[in-house]
Amino acid sequence: MAGDETLELVVDSVAQGGDGVGRHDGLVVFARGGLPGERVRVRLYERHPSYARGQVDAVLEPSPERVAPRLSDGDHAPWQHIAYPAQLRLKATIVREQLVKLAGAPDPPVAPVIAAPRPWGYRNSAHLHVEDRQIGYHVAGTRVVADLPEDPLLLPALNEALAGLRAILPSGVLTGVTLRASVACGYVLGVLRPTREVPALDLLLLAEAWRAHVPALAGVAVEGRDWRGAASGVASLLEELQGTLFELAPTTFFQVNLPQAGRMLDLARAALCPAPGMRLLDLYAGAGAFALPLAAAGAEVIAVEEHAAAVADGERSAALNDIRNVRFVQGAVERVLPGLAGPFDGVLLDPPRRGCHPTVLEALARLAPPRMVYISCHPGILGRDLAPLLAAGYRLEQVQPLDLFPQTPHVETVVTLSLHPVGGFERA
Repeated sequence: MAGDETLELVVDSVAQGGDGVGRHDGLVVFARGGLPGERVRVRLYERHPSYARGQVDAVLEPSPERVAPRLSDGDHAPWQHIAYPAQLRLKATIVREQLVKLAGAPDPPVAPVIAAPRPWGYRNSAHLHVEDRQIGYHVAGTRVVADLPEDPLLLPALNEALAGLRAILPSGVLTGVTLRASVACGYVLGVLRPTREVPALDLLLLAEAWRAHVPALAGVAVEGRDWRGAASGVASLLEELQGTLFELAPTTFFQVNLPQAGRMLDLARAALCPAPGMRLLDLYAGAGAFALPLAAAGAEVIAVEEHAAAVADGERSAALNDIRNVRFVQGAVERVLPGLAGPFDGVLLDPPRRGCHPTVLEALARLAPPRMVYISCHPGILGRDLAPLLAAGYRLEQVQPLDLFPQTPHVETVVTLSLHPVGGFERA
């Protein structure tokens, strides 16, 4: 049975989720922790007629690209055993394979992955679980919290905040905590997720004790309560992205790797060429990380975002920067987009991991903007969504992966599409 069964195989490739892939007696085996070129012993935990999944429990012939991991319990950094240049190469391979397979692009123009300036110590936010006094991430496939005294993926200021909380945290008070860092201003915010029984006064005392231990901790809020009524100190995160200031609620999404977010913005601006007189559309706009800089360049921008809190942050940030040529529309993109009147000179879309609703892709094909930029964090979903756009006459001009999440198999991809009414890409 799976769990007791082990087998040996040679890993010959890597799957989208980051597992090594090999074959054993006609069975495709996904080997978590395996690298292409290695001979490994795998303990299976799931078996089906044509494939199986397992965990490498012994590396019999290692790849020269295998390195010593920094964390023994590092499920949130599943590629830490791979040398960083090899991580980049594997991510480019995954993007290419998914576009060939799911978008039907025979030779997609996938550029080399843009490396992160810092392969470690890059994350400006973390959402951690708490169990009694243990703080960390869930062990893969479980609800067990693996205690994490220090996380080498986080900015140093966040590790200082984590250590400060660990020093004063009573048992049974929290179910989780969020840490956010302002790279521009150098301070940290914390968001407590309390258990139901904790009185407000106890949370306030905990927040003030935590701030006393961590000089960089400027404010502490409580999840589920008005963020402006912070438990202690500063109530919002002020961040800067290439000259544009953003005032964000402590729980509003923003890119976790700020230097790489700046590179994505550079790619979007280069593709859309925003200028006065242009009309652009930003879908899944969040707090306006792309919409506001595009508008600052002179284009009129309509930004569509479902979450009211993010829209409020975007509007507040627009006022902060005196940007008046951006309009936020709050609502689900699949409901809002069909009612928007064109034409648009360009469209940027940065959907969540699940990608676009089919209605969105159909509406984009009808609007037929001459250029689009699609930003995706999931190569398979990207390939799925690109297929109908290519069939509608768009051509892949540029496919640029970026490494926002070193030490993991996740990869962000910025795709530039241009409309060619005679057809999509040219088939070989």
